[in-house]
Amino acid sequence: MPFKIPILQRYILWEVLRVFAFVLTCITVLLVFVGVFQQATERGLTPAHALQVLPFVVPHMLPFTIPAAMLLTVSLVYGRLAGDQEVIAAKSAGIHPVSLMLPALFLGATLSAGTLVLSDQMIPWSMTKIEQHAISVLEDVFIERLRTELQFSDRGTGLHVHVAAVDDRKLIHPVFRYAKNGRIVTMQAEEAELRLDLKRQEVVIAMTNGFIELPGDHRVFFSGTQEERIRWEREDEVRKARDLPILSIGTEIEQIESFRETQKKKRAIQAFMSMTGANFQQLVGDVKTTTKELNGDRKRYNKLNTEVHSRYAMACSCFFFALLGSPVAIRFGQSQFLKSFMLCFVPIVCGYYPLMLGLMAQSKNGHISPVWSMWIANLIVIALSWFVMRKVVRY
Repeated sequence: MPFKIPILQRYILWEVLRVFAFVLTCITVLLVFVGVFQQATERGLTPAHALQVLPFVVPHMLPFTIPAAMLLTVSLVYGRLAGDQEVIAAKSAGIHPVSLMLPALFLGATLSAGTLVLSDQMIPWSMTKIEQHAISVLEDVFIERLRTELQFSDRGTGLHVHVAAVDDRKLIHPVFRYAKNGRIVTMQAEEAELRLDLKRQEVVIAMTNGFIELPGDHRVFFSGTQEERIRWEREDEVRKARDLPILSIGTEIEQIESFRETQKKKRAIQAFMSMTGANFQQLVGDVKTTTKELNGDRKRYNKLNTEVHSRYAMACSCFFFALLGSPVAIRFGQSQFLKSFMLCFVPIVCGYYPLMLGLMAQSKNGHISPVWSMWIANLIVIALSWFVMRKVVRY
């Protein structure tokens, strides 16, 4: 016999879904445009390019907008049910108040699982797509910036360009400066063209009639076309923890732990050899070098470990917000939007997120363990929901 959802719970579930879809759309639209322009500003993209990045920014924002939308939804829906005396009518008919909250709890649990998948898979994917798109339009950014400002500097490549003018896509009397093997190389030509080699991740500069000035005032003149390639990818660039899936983070954590064990053994051997030869100066130097390496890895380890536990905790907030928001809205039920908003949504958001961010910062600095600190805010929410739930069931 197929399982059937009772009519009352179907009605509440539909109301929750309808309001949630509307609230999530509004919050996401507001925050997405802020995220788009932030990403565009950081990467020097134009508004047209920013709109092209929009589909990839949406998944990046959803793990933050879904819990807030869920909390506001249960505040509105159950506040209206209580304000219209529907909860009292249901209790008079012998329906337990907890059964009225089951649709919100079911949706909260489903959204928690979905949010975890989004934060673990979609955010790294979206950030990769944003980076790829930024690289693909970098050529247009070069030309547009040079056309308007007659100069361009890129910290990633170390390339600095000055031009007299830009004719279509040709650079007139350009001067290029960039670092090569730790030394500054200067190139000057009558005209030049820029293009990107996406496969090799290189900026290709085709110059006509000019010279290349090497370190030590050595100039190499050329006539005709001379091509120079500059890599834009930094070798020492490390991806942020939030841009990595959990499996990749776990692999890197294991590598760091293995490296730390190796370094500790190496330090013990170095100390033994230095003490045997009475070379205490070398002993101090080896200890400082190894300690510096271990401290750098420890910071990375703390960030990665915090990221893993914070993802699980933040994802579960959808369920815990529903667990607390629905009984609070029923207990202090008001049919007016502003009162429901002030009584439930504002206190939880203003307390939960600042506490999470503060604990996250302390955990990344290695002051506390993320294993338990990332769950403190959720435990507080559970304790408050238990207290309010008792009041709702009793009265």
